[in-house]
Amino acid sequence: MKFKKLTVLALVACLAFTACGKEKEEPSKVNEEPVAQESVVTEPSQPQEVSVVTEPSEAQEDPDNTGSSASAASGSSTYLTSGTVGEYTYEIEPDFTADKKYYEEDLKNHCWIWDSLEEEYAPIWVTVSSGEKPNGGYGIGVVDITEEDDGTVVITVEETSPSPDQATTDEITTPNVTVRFDYGTNGTPTSIKVVNTEGVEILSLS
Repeated sequence: MKFKKLTVLALVACLAFTACGKEKEEPSKVNEEPVAQESVVTEPSQPQEVSVVTEPSEAQEDPDNTGSSASAASGSSTYLTSGTVGEYTYEIEPDFTADKKYYEEDLKNHCWIWDSLEEEYAPIWVTVSSGEKPNGGYGIGVVDITEEDDGTVVITVEETSPSPDQATTDEITTPNVTVRFDYGTNGTPTSIKVVNTEGVEILSLS
């Protein structure tokens, strides 16, 4: 009997020890809240402005090195803008007559007009007119200025007309262009002749 009691007590002690050990071994549960991850939003970089550099078209060569030129608005030639011929310096003034009422009647003629200021060392202006036209679309430009052996300055102009399918205004026009010769070492030209691209001379109204 005594042996049985000891066995029972040993079993009870063993069970108690096991239960106590399990309580110690059971880890304490910590309610850890998940840490919210910050979402980093990267804004797209603003597009950089791209500068487009457009190179100017190459200027047409002047084989005689007599002056600057510009492409003609219509027609097949290149119109002069400025330069020198012999000892004379010139510049083209396409709008010289625009605000000069006293030219209106003269410009109705197919001619050229000489003009100057009544003062010393003044330049002279040579205006060439295609005459009165029934509508817009006509034009005129200086394509060459040369000097003959006798000193005569020859101005060559190209006169253009609208193509059949070109839209034009109904306004009457008088296409004209002016060459200004500045006073230089030899003064200004005293003998001038104007011709068209076919070599036909345009008479002076002066």
